[in-house]
Amino acid sequence: MTAIVLGDAEKLDALMPLARRTIRAAPGRTLELGWLSSNQFASRMSWRRQTRESETHWAALLPEVDALLVMRREERALLGGGGGAARWYRQTGFAEVLSIRCLYLDMEAGVSKAERSAPATRYHMQVVDPAEKSWEAGRWQEEMAAVYGDVYAACGGAVARGNDFWAGTLAHHFYRDHYQFQILGLWSAPPAAGNATLAGYALVGWSGWHSKRPRMDILELATRQWDSGVAGELIAATCQLAQSKSVSQVRAVISVHDPYRGHLARIGFVDRWGYAMLAKWLHAQRYLDRLGETLPRELGDFWIQLNAPGELPLTLGRGTRSAPANSIVLHSDAATRSRLLLNRVDLPGALQDGTLVAAAPLSDGDVARLSLCFPWTPWVFHMVDYI
Repeated sequence: MTAIVLGDAEKLDALMPLARRTIRAAPGRTLELGWLSSNQFASRMSWRRQTRESETHWAALLPEVDALLVMRREERALLGGGGGAARWYRQTGFAEVLSIRCLYLDMEAGVSKAERSAPATRYHMQVVDPAEKSWEAGRWQEEMAAVYGDVYAACGGAVARGNDFWAGTLAHHFYRDHYQFQILGLWSAPPAAGNATLAGYALVGWSGWHSKRPRMDILELATRQWDSGVAGELIAATCQLAQSKSVSQVRAVISVHDPYRGHLARIGFVDRWGYAMLAKWLHAQRYLDRLGETLPRELGDFWIQLNAPGELPLTLGRGTRSAPANSIVLHSDAATRSRLLLNRVDLPGALQDGTLVAAAPLSDGDVARLSLCFPWTPWVFHMVDYI
């Protein structure tokens, strides 16, 4: 972690703390992010003007960070009007990139429905505590990585995962002192069998021992081929685990694109409120330069310029840094351009409704090339990533 500081060595007035994260913007595309938490720059009226004026220095202060990301309680002020901290984020160049919903299941009303929705199990359930040495971390994580890739391979937005992601994340998680982590796994055979495979898992965190409102959070859920039957079994088992700890509420915090959102709603989870994920680019041109080196050679030599009022033009190209005769110039507002680079814009739709405007008529080939450069990608959110 690090922080941008307002003040001097003798008197620190405000902090903008951030954690370094590597996330996938789309398959094959990663970003180095600064994930903001407890941002005091926007919390006090007397500091807001000073901190807004510091925005031009953030890129130099954070040379290794491509962009900043923050989650804020969703409110009307984020969507256009409003004031206070929401205005500060807009004025410093943050754009909304993802809506995140908080779904709750109150056990008294919903657990029986969750249990009934789960079919008779054909799998072997195992619950492990990753803090215990008895957990076969290598075996579990290899299977979890395969399951995760099966369902989320085409998605962006989450921290990049490998075969050793979960053990390290849980051991050093920012909230490890406030959660008791457990992993529920459904296996094709007893895990001790050499040929057993994992059909799905739920990573849960229990916050009951330190909270006046005990709750069990589903921090990550994944099943092979988005199997809703396996998901139902895992959710029902999570509810039973919560009941065994005298916890009466289960929560899932997920993106609007989450493949299990509809299933959670069908078994009784209620959407009560949400967050908005906001992003601000610090080194957008550097990212586009990296991206240009990875694009398929079949696209040929090309040059795209992205213009936004009050911002420096950005360019994406292959084979040349100057504008060839077949160059493409697009105009948009700064927020749309930020979302486009993060693969959060439906490019053909944006061209049709005027959100993106081409300086010259585009051929079908131009639109296809642009769509390959900036493919719309569903983003997901897993609470285990949150700090």
